[in-house]
Amino acid sequence: DGFKIAGGTTSREIKISGGNVELQGSGSAEISIPISSGSDEFVLKTYTQTLTNKRITPRVSTEESSATPTINTDNVDAHSITALATNITSMTTNLSGTPTNFQRLLIRIKDNGTARAITWGASFEAKGVALPTTTVISKVLTVGFIYDTVTSKWGCVASAQEA
Repeated sequence: DGFKIAGGTTSREIKISGGNVELQGSGSAEISIPISSGSDEFVLKTYTQTLTNKRITPRVSTEESSATPTINTDNVDAHSITALATNITSMTTNLSGTPTNFQRLLIRIKDNGTARAITWGASFEAKGVALPTTTVISKVLTVGFIYDTVTSKWGCVASAQEA
C-alpha cells in the first residue's frame, strides 16, 4: 500500500498506513519536492482541509447544435451550445452521470439567428426560477442548476438572458 520512487542508484518505497508515511529502501532518507518559496502541505483526497488561494477551473463541454444535447455531469460543470440550429426536443435524453447533492451545472445556449424552443425533460425542474422555454434571437441564455437528491432532478435556480 504505497508507491515506488526509483531513479539513479536508489529505489525508494513510500508506505502509507493508518495516517503514517514511511520511507523505505536504500539511499538518501528524504524526498525533495521543489516549491517556489516557504513551505507547503499536500492536499489529501479524503481529509478535511481548508484551501486558500486556489482556483478550481470548471470542466466545460461544448457543442454547436443538437436537438438532444450530450452532457455527462461526471465530466463537466458547464455545457455550452454555441449555434443552436434546431429546437431542443429534450435536454434529458443524452444527459448522463451520477450527480451529487448540491452539485452545480451551468448551461449556456446561443441560437444561430433564429429563436429555438427548449424542452427540458424529466431530469429538470423549476426550483424558484422558471425553466426557459425558448431562446431569444442571437442572444446568450445562461441557466444555472443545483442537483437535488430528494427529487433526483436538476433544479433551476438562475436564468439570465443577454440584453
